[in-house]
Amino acid sequence: MMRERSAHNQDAREQAAQRQAEQSALEQTQHAQDGEARGSEALGSEAQTPLAQGRILQGTVVSLDRGYPLVRTERGEQRVQHSIDLIKNLPLRAAVGDRVVLCEEPGQDMPALTSIQERTSILARRELVESVHGGAGKIREQILACNFDFVAVVQSLGKRALDLEYLERQLVMANDSGVETLVILTKADLGRHVREDYAAAEAAAPGSTVLCTDTSTAKSQLAPLFAPHRLGVLVGRSGVGKSTLVNLLLGEERQATQSVRSRDNAGRHTTVARCLVELPGGGAVIDTAGMRAIGIAGDELGLARTFPEISAGAAQCRYRDCTHTHEPGCAVAEAGTISERRLNSYRALAAEVFD
Repeated sequence: MMRERSAHNQDAREQAAQRQAEQSALEQTQHAQDGEARGSEALGSEAQTPLAQGRILQGTVVSLDRGYPLVRTERGEQRVQHSIDLIKNLPLRAAVGDRVVLCEEPGQDMPALTSIQERTSILARRELVESVHGGAGKIREQILACNFDFVAVVQSLGKRALDLEYLERQLVMANDSGVETLVILTKADLGRHVREDYAAAEAAAPGSTVLCTDTSTAKSQLAPLFAPHRLGVLVGRSGVGKSTLVNLLLGEERQATQSVRSRDNAGRHTTVARCLVELPGGGAVIDTAGMRAIGIAGDELGLARTFPEISAGAAQCRYRDCTHTHEPGCAVAEAGTISERRLNSYRALAAEVFD
């Protein structure tokens, strides 16, 4: 009887040990699956590459230097390189404002950028490729900034009248991002016809706020735009005062600037690269280099948002592909409510957008 009870106890102990081993294996499997799920979620949904074995960090791209992103993480700013998997498997490269995932591998000179998270907004200039070798008919895109809340088109006032056609071209690019846009007129203290230029800018930018500033008023006018966690982008020609605005918001001379030319009160080309700057109030701004040319190929949304009165009238035209130039039954031309200057500007920009 004692031998039977001992054998029974031994069997019970073996069965309990087996159940404990099975439970331990199940817990290890579940833990591994949870870890994989968390890793997949951290990588975002747009651009993912397999994670290497190493320390994982998340951060934001604040500038680019010859293709190498400078990323701000919880440990400070680090220069990184795109991972081999990202380069091989995706045509995507990091841009200023991108939220990215990094992997620090032992023995590597710099962390690897393994993933670019889904972008909420994109500012890009696009041009139609004409060269056969470059892929004629395709649109070449240069991404200037990502994940911002608004775009401010900056133009300076001076001895010359405001360049409305170039302002509208910039607005097409900015409006195509789908976010809020505004116009900042700088150097109001140097302008010869400030009231006329301000009124003309308002007419050229329907739906956008227009601000007229100088160095004494810019900070108080612009600071409320950069509320905590809000990111704005400044775009405009060289010398219009973008970097000066950033310095005023910072309260210190961090961005390089130069004096204006005496003959026309225009500034000089100074900023040579895009950079994201954290501001004292908790917001941030992306300062961009001056652009000599802005391509808007394919920017249909931007064109419609910049010229809403023409887009609305086009719905009444006899032909769906009306160019508003010579077609019979053109509601836009026949309305007579749109200025010839603005209509000509639209036609020129539309020819590029729809080319």
